Amino acid sequence: MGSSLSQYIQRLRQGDQSAFLPLYEKTAPGLMRFLMWKTNGDRALSEDILQDSFVRLLVNLDKLEAVEELAVQRYLLQMVKNCHIDKVARAPKAERNCVPLEALKDVSESFEANRAEQAIEMRELKLAMDSLNEKDSEIIWLRDALGLSHKEVADRIGISEPAARQAYLRAKRSLLS
Repeated sequence: MGSSLSQYIQRLRQGDQSAFLPLYEKTAPGLMRFLMWKTNGDRALSEDILQDSFVRLLVNLDKLEAVEELAVQRYLLQMVKNCHIDKVARAPKAERNCVPLEALKDVSESFEANRAEQAIEMRELKLAMDSLNEKDSEIIWLRDALGLSHKEVADRIGISEPAARQAYLRAKRSLLS
């Protein structure tokens, strides 16, 4: 069985630089998907934010108090959010890249078959997600896009599991209405 995130963090704290690559490979794909969503598909900006996040992680490694798997995931997600705010939310509107939602779609054979239908669905989904508050949209993203359990969602955003379940159901109802 592979090493856990906490083992990679402990090895990094002890100066074992070889622990960085497996930590990165285990966590970067999910964080990148989150950033692609938050940046409207701007891959270059997402990669830049992800890189800054991991640099901050390494610089602040000793500040990470708990090293349990979920604590490390929550810390990384918060680091990514903070870097995103630093790069995007604080930038003047005129400087922000606006990438069409279509850039997020994977080009595949099935996409070609029903391209128009999917474009309409994606627009409707974006409008629905934009109507949610940030916490609810994050819960939907973590649960549906990243496939996390209600407990994992609760741990990542710092609420109880029943509250995460309730917020998820409320957000889903809001999306469907």
